[in-house]
Formats: sequence, C-alpha cells, structure tokens
Amino acid sequence: MALSLRGWRPRHLLLSWVVYWIVALLVALRSGIAAIWRVTSDPDAHGSISAGVTDGLFTMTVSEPTGVVWQGSASMMSILLWFAGPPLLLFLLWLAVRPRAAEPALSAPPPR
Repeated sequence: MALSLRGWRPRHLLLSWVVYWIVALLVALRSGIAAIWRVTSDPDAHGSISAGVTDGLFTMTVSEPTGVVWQGSASMMSILLWFAGPPLLLFLLWLAVRPRAAEPALSAPPPR
C-alpha cells in the first residue's frame, strides 16, 4: 500500500508536514489572500497590509483608501496548536506503526 505509514521514511514525514503547513495557511488565509491580491495586483491601486501581535492576538488587516477590505485575527495559542498539533500527532503515529529493528539476541551465560 503506497500510503501506509509503515513504509514512510523521515523524509516522507517531513514532506507531509510541509504540505500540511502550506495547505493550512492557504485555508486559513484564503479570503485574506484574495483581498491582498485585489489591493496589490493593480499598479494604480493604493492600499496597505498590516499585521501584528497584541496581547497574544495575531491580527492582519488589508485596507484600501475606501476602508478595510479584510481583517482576520487568531490567538497565538490556537496558531501554535494548529501549527504543531497535527504534525506532532502524525509523528507519534508514525513512531507507533513503523517496523522495529531486530534486536540482537542476548547470549546465555556460560554453564558452570
């Protein structure tokens, strides 16, 4: 089976993390990315993009002269859990199902 975790090597695990982080960012910022594209794609457009952290809350704002186009925020704890949680769970699952190396047999003590 091609997707079996038992056959994964560390590079497969790392690649799955990178893919997860890219997809998570795209999903979380999908409407923000559209707003950024709208504000920055036209050479004559005037707008601003700002981001910051205040009291443990990450906030991003996209605006143009007519007003705020998009604003999003998330707590740093939820960002940390989304960033580290699923990859950590996948790593622990990978450790649990991967084949173990054969342990060398202990030799019996010599008879007396």
